[in-house]
Order: sequence, then C-alpha cells, then structure tokens
Amino acid sequence: MTEVNQERVHEIFNKISGDYDKMNAIISFKQHDIWRAQTMKRMGDLTDLSALDLCCGTGDWTLDLADAVGSSGNVVGLDFSENMLAIAQAKIEQRADKNVSLIQGDAMALPFEDDSFDLVTIGYGLRNTPDYLTVLREIFRVLKPNGRLVCIDTSHPTLPIYKQVFEFYFNNVMPFFGKLFARSFKEYQWLQKSAQDFPDAKVLKKLFEKAGFSEVSYKLHGGGAVATHFARKSRNIKTNIHLGKK
Repeated sequence: MTEVNQERVHEIFNKISGDYDKMNAIISFKQHDIWRAQTMKRMGDLTDLSALDLCCGTGDWTLDLADAVGSSGNVVGLDFSENMLAIAQAKIEQRADKNVSLIQGDAMALPFEDDSFDLVTIGYGLRNTPDYLTVLREIFRVLKPNGRLVCIDTSHPTLPIYKQVFEFYFNNVMPFFGKLFARSFKEYQWLQKSAQDFPDAKVLKKLFEKAGFSEVSYKLHGGGAVATHFARKSRNIKTNIHLGKK
C-alpha cells in the first residue's frame, strides 16, 4: 500500500491547487460534476441544516451545500491545504455567500465539539488521509444523532475489459495528463497510487460500519470507478468514540 505522509500530501495539494479544477474536468471528462449532482439529488431536502464539507479543496461541493441549506442553514468547509482554501475563498467572495465559512484543519482531529453537524460530506479526500477509520470515527463524533455522512471517492471497476481499460487509463494516462496540463507528473502519479490502494465500495462500506455508522449504502458511478457512500449516525447513539480509540 501507498504510505500516506501528511506533509507530502500537504505539499502535493498546495502545488496542484491552481490547476486542480481544470484537471478534475480533464481527468473525469467532466463527469465529476454529474456524479456530485446525482449525489446531491439523492441527499434530498437539506434546508436549514448545519453541514461540514470535509477535505473541501477548492470548494465546489461546499458551494453546492450552501445553496442547498439556504440562508437559514450554514456550511463549514475544512481542508489542510491553505492554497486550496484560498481558491475556495475567492469563489465564496465572488458569490457573496453569507452562510459559508472556511477553516484550515486536520481531518484526523477535527476542531469541533461532539454532535455539531447535521451533515458531513467528504469528496475525494478520504483516500488521502493516513488512517481512514480514524477520520470516519472523527466524522461520527462531530455528527449529531441521526446525522448523515455522504462520501464520494474512487473505487474499483469489476467488469471485465472495462476494468483493464480503466486501470491502464488511471495508471498511465492520468499521470501523463498531469504532466501535460499541470506540469505535475509526480503529484498525479502519487494520486493515482493513493486511489489504487483505496478500498473498493464493499470494503469501504464495512469500514463505515466499523466506525459506528448504520444504514450504510452506496451508489456506483462511471462503471464502478467512483462510489458515493451514504451513512447515518443512529438517533439513539450517544457519542463515545474519540480520536485514538480503535
């Protein structure tokens, strides 16, 4: 497995931040926006909710959430990359959103009290953390009882032929695109490896359950290349899982 070094990941995302939105569109052939929109539709009415967009990056999902919760709701975007947050902040200022705030922080040790949010989202960020289970338990901790977690991340296609084509694309073409369009071959090569080592949708579902979540389900996108997981913190569960408890 690829060892996730937090300092190295921080360096990578700071470096690629300026080209991040462009590269997402190129690498996914703009499908990432469609997958996020499908996910938002399935999440239903979010009016008035308090939401945390974890590993928010340049803020696209953060802004979608801001629209969905409305002026009476609020959204916090958290990321460890100051360069990513600077781009997200510029988007917020351009739109003049009043219900969004950004904070630099660590997904492994969230700077929030227990039971703080109705909803937590994390898009393409879990796989770049050092310990998936620790992050999921931290999310569980800051969610209110009956709160929801929604996670979009890479997965692994299983269909014959498509699986081989996808693996060739991800292993070879994606890093080349990083070099061609963003002058970041090594960075996108590392991101390819982090996705390669990330659990498939079924295994990740079990990890959600291990972290304490219930009603865990998932929807596959792009022939299984990406998965959205949906989970809930049971209404009757009192938070007693804290960082470091396995």
